Amino acid sequence: MGIKTNCMSQCVVAALLTFYLVLSSAHTAYAEKLKVYTEPLAPVHFEKDGMVTGIATDVVREIFKEAGMDAEFEIYPWKRAYQNVLINEGSFIYTINRTEKREQLLKWIGPILAKKTYLYKLKSRNDIHLITLEDAKKYTTAVILGHSLTTQLLDLGFREGKELITTPNKRVQIKVFLKGRSDLITGNQYTIYESLKAEGYTLDDVEPAVFVSSKGYYIGANIKTDDEIIKKLQAANEKIQASEFVRQTIQKYIQ
Repeated sequence: MGIKTNCMSQCVVAALLTFYLVLSSAHTAYAEKLKVYTEPLAPVHFEKDGMVTGIATDVVREIFKEAGMDAEFEIYPWKRAYQNVLINEGSFIYTINRTEKREQLLKWIGPILAKKTYLYKLKSRNDIHLITLEDAKKYTTAVILGHSLTTQLLDLGFREGKELITTPNKRVQIKVFLKGRSDLITGNQYTIYESLKAEGYTLDDVEPAVFVSSKGYYIGANIKTDDEIIKKLQAANEKIQASEFVRQTIQKYIQ
């Protein structure tokens, strides 16, 4: 009887220790400062006074805060940011388009922001007429290296150096467009506003030439990220989307 009681006591202790270790491990996972990567793309995400800020940045910070997780934000050119999230366990990237090619490479939280993507033209260019995206092959479009829309256009038969003029970032892209070196430019309601403003132009100077898509922006997580973390972040995002936070944040940056 004494031996059985002793064995039972040891089993209970072992079970409690295992439970404690699992609980401790989960707590540590949430307590760790998680790396979150992005690119300079005002007003969605950009660096100001040494801090990463912007519409999506504020939303993403709020998501991690709501989920009880500490996040450290780092800003890089898009290609490097994307490579970082693919290789660094426990890391995240935003804002990212959820495409078929990326679907199995990352885990997903979102959408965090709704967006409508267009090819824009200068309002003064009365010679440009598009009905479908295919019609854009008659013109040149300034695109950004590594962006999903650039890949989409390439997949549709647009040629780099012919119909597409590839630029390293939004700042160069808008300059190419405004100087007349391209007929069209990719953009959405957030990025076109800020990039025009930076060059002394306004939304009155451009207009959508053709609609591309209305897919939202997401957070992408390294594929090895614990599913519990993903669930917790998704729940936090859904709570924030149901509030006024996103609308108020957009108004804060776009007036």
